[in-house]
Amino acid sequence: MSEEWSDTEISTLLNDNGMRATPQRMAICKELLLKKCHRTPNELHEELCQRFPTISPNTVYLTLSQLESSGLIRRFYVDGQAIYDSNTATHDHIYCRVCKLLLDVGTENSIHTPKCTEEWSIEWGTRVWSGVCPKCH
Repeated sequence: MSEEWSDTEISTLLNDNGMRATPQRMAICKELLLKKCHRTPNELHEELCQRFPTISPNTVYLTLSQLESSGLIRRFYVDGQAIYDSNTATHDHIYCRVCKLLLDVGTENSIHTPKCTEEWSIEWGTRVWSGVCPKCH
């Protein structure tokens, strides 16, 4: 999605993927899809509560699950926490365990896939490199 998408286009995207375009779902899409970011469900819920004080965590979780099932976002785990990523291209991540910085790492810098996957038809993958960033080191 580009940052120029209108509410009508976001509504169409949701409808095309079997979801009603409620104000809460529209807001979740704007926060996650348009900004190309990483969010936990709790972070997203806290951000949305400022505009939608009655939004439930369940609404956020269900919408994230539907967006993931539709292939619009990806889920991976860092430190046991689910992270939702709006960048659905194959890429890795680097994570600072001190300041919690989480960045995308392009596949051009990645180590090749393991030999045992050669006969597989890989559809998606991510690795998380964990350590201490230069700022925290």
